[in-house]
Order: sequence, then C-alpha cells, then structure tokens
Amino acid sequence: MSFTPGFGFGGGVAPCTDASNALGVASAGPDSYLGECNGYVSLGEGGSLVLGFDDNLLVPSGDAAPDLQVFAGGDHDEHFLVLIGLAGKLDDWFALTGAEGSIFLGGSIGIDIDAAAGVMPGMAFSRVMIVDLPRYCNTATGVMEWSVGEACGLDIRHLPYDGPWAGVDIYGLGAISTVPAPIPLPAAGLMLATALGGLAALRRRSRG
Repeated sequence: MSFTPGFGFGGGVAPCTDASNALGVASAGPDSYLGECNGYVSLGEGGSLVLGFDDNLLVPSGDAAPDLQVFAGGDHDEHFLVLIGLAGKLDDWFALTGAEGSIFLGGSIGIDIDAAAGVMPGMAFSRVMIVDLPRYCNTATGVMEWSVGEACGLDIRHLPYDGPWAGVDIYGLGAISTVPAPIPLPAAGLMLATALGGLAALRRRSRG
C-alpha cells in the first residue's frame, strides 16, 4: 500500500488520511463527530492511493459483469481515476472505464476490467490505484472543473474546506473475479529444485 495525500484539508481538524482505513472489508457509517473518519481515507484534492491484494489476483472474467468493486464516497461528487497494475510489473498500469468513460464519481462502483484498453485474457493484476482529480476554476467558462458544475464564485466557499475531508473518500475495494496468488517457493525449495535440475543435466551429459 502507498498513499500520497492531496491538498484542500482545513478547519483546524486532523485530516482523514489514515490509509489503513481502506484495508480489509469495507464498512461505511456516518461520523459521529468531526474528524472521526469512520472506515475511510480521504485522498485530498489530487491525492493518490495504491492498494494491493495479499492472497489473490484480479483477473478478467471474460464477460461484461463487474470484476472489481470500489467503495467510494465524498462531497460534491468527487471525480477520480481507477487503474490496475499488472502482477509482477511495477510500471504497467491500465486505466479502467465505466459509464462516464475513464472518470468515476463517488459511490459503490462495479467495474468490468475486460472493457479496459489493453487488458487481455490471461492477465492478472495485483494492485489498484485511485487518483483524485483536483477541482479548479476554469477561468474561460467560470465553472469549476472536476466538480458538479458549480460556478467558481459559488464553489470558492469549499476552498479551503471546513473539515478533515477533501477529495474522494475510499472505504475499500472488493475483488470479484480472482484467482489465488501463486505461493512463493521457499529458499530451501528453490535450492532443491536447482540441485535436481543440475542432477538431471549431469545425467544427460553422462549418458551422452
């Protein structure tokens, strides 16, 4: 897991930036007091979060059914991106798409990874990256971008925010289409396999 918080927090309250809240089974509940951060992490404007799978891998299902569930929330329908990382490859990421293209809004979202450009049968993915799209004032239109279309003057009251939330709130993930992750071979087992391989080669040479 890795987390890079964005900006926009305010109000003199500690921000909801404990990324461990997004691990395990997603649980959503209203905060009983300001700053409780009940079961979620706020990414902040422009923040990013990477979550991985411990014992399984996300795979294409071969149909149009959802393969990945993202449990997200937040004020003003925060916009964000979702990418999946190829298992064993640190830099191979594939942008997922939904009803609004590559831009997602808050809520419980089921995503068909088969529909993503470049995703092929047989691929397996071990990580999910969520990137918040920071809202900004488009001076040409007078409207806030990556927002619900509020005029810049109306939306300015949210910058800085009056509490510990900014950007999309992530409650967790649900991997629907999965396969078990391969179990790493222990070092002793690897040495034994190497030795057996060497023995087989020696037998081949001696027979020749």
